[in-house]
Amino acid sequence: MKILGTVLHTSSHKNLIVRGDKSNKAGNKKLFRINNLVFDRRKTKIGKVNDVFGPVDQPYFSVRVFKNVAGENLRGFKGKHVYVK
Repeated sequence: MKILGTVLHTSSHKNLIVRGDKSNKAGNKKLFRINNLVFDRRKTKIGKVNDVFGPVDQPYFSVRVFKNVAGENLRGFKGKHVYVK
């Protein structure tokens, strides 16, 4: 698994906003794909990449969280790394 980035905050619509890791530059196209599965540090599926935006050298990702992830758990992701395969 590779680090997608760090969770900056959550939205009320069960989305996570993730600041991409410095290694997620344009040359690494696989990380930029919409619908890539996103995992927590325990390798549990938490959602899918919904959108990619911001600068190319350090993009931001919107991650649509799966329904089975409880709302109170979303706050626990803030400041943590999330991953993709």
